[in-house]
Amino acid sequence: MKFLRLTALLLTCSSFSFAVNKDLVQLQRDLEDKINALQNDVDSKLSQLTGLITAMQNDTRRTADQVATLQDSVGNNVAKSLAPVNGLNNRVESMSDDVRALKDSIADLSSRLERMDAKITDLKNQMQIIQNPPAAPGTGNPAGPGTPGAAPANGQGVTPPQGMSADRSYTEALRDLQTGKSDLAYSEFQQYLTYFPNTELAANAQYYLGEIDYNRQNYTGAVQAFDAVLERYPENPKTPDAHYMKAMALLKSNQRNRAVQEFRVLVQNYSHTDDARKALQQLRALGVSAGTSSSHRSKE
Repeated sequence: MKFLRLTALLLTCSSFSFAVNKDLVQLQRDLEDKINALQNDVDSKLSQLTGLITAMQNDTRRTADQVATLQDSVGNNVAKSLAPVNGLNNRVESMSDDVRALKDSIADLSSRLERMDAKITDLKNQMQIIQNPPAAPGTGNPAGPGTPGAAPANGQGVTPPQGMSADRSYTEALRDLQTGKSDLAYSEFQQYLTYFPNTELAANAQYYLGEIDYNRQNYTGAVQAFDAVLERYPENPKTPDAHYMKAMALLKSNQRNRAVQEFRVLVQNYSHTDDARKALQQLRALGVSAGTSSSHRSKE
């Protein structure tokens, strides 16, 4: 009886174990199927992702190629665009050289004309001496023509001593001024104006007298000398310089209003000159406008 019960129990356990094993096998199969499906899904997505990455890499390479091509194109276009500018720069530099050469030529020509004018003056003086020979020693007025300090027959100045030339007198005075011998140059310019007051270089000589006085801080004498340039030799190349230096001398001597007036005259009448530009700078520094003036030159 016990044996039968044990046998029945074993059979029951065996049936139960078989059923459990069958369920486990089915569960394992289901799990493997899910794992395989998941693996296939992952592989598919990885494949898609790889394809996308490859496409992006291709697009990046194409974009890089396009950018490089665009850079080359832009560089070529810029080079082509700058070519005329570079050519213009070269032309401007060439023109600058031509302008400098022209200025040098003009300066040389001006110097030659000045020397020619001095020589013409010397020739006129020699002709005057020939036409009005000095009186014989012991007869006539000792202060007659040909004697330093006497007025010539034409009333244009004092007849220079024999052997004295306008060209040499002016050249020596200018050389002494440029080498720092201002006192000697001052006397030489005065002497030049005594004997050659009507030459083209007379205005220069008068101007240099004012410049020497200005550098000596004799501003009153400088104003008088520059006034002489403006009154005796109007509209000569030194006129703008004389206006400017007169204004500076007035400013240095604390005559501000007169200096402003002189600066304004210069700006109004000689606006194209460097002196006018410097006068504008002085007016701005003084805090006044350029204004206008009805007179050609300030009245003292």
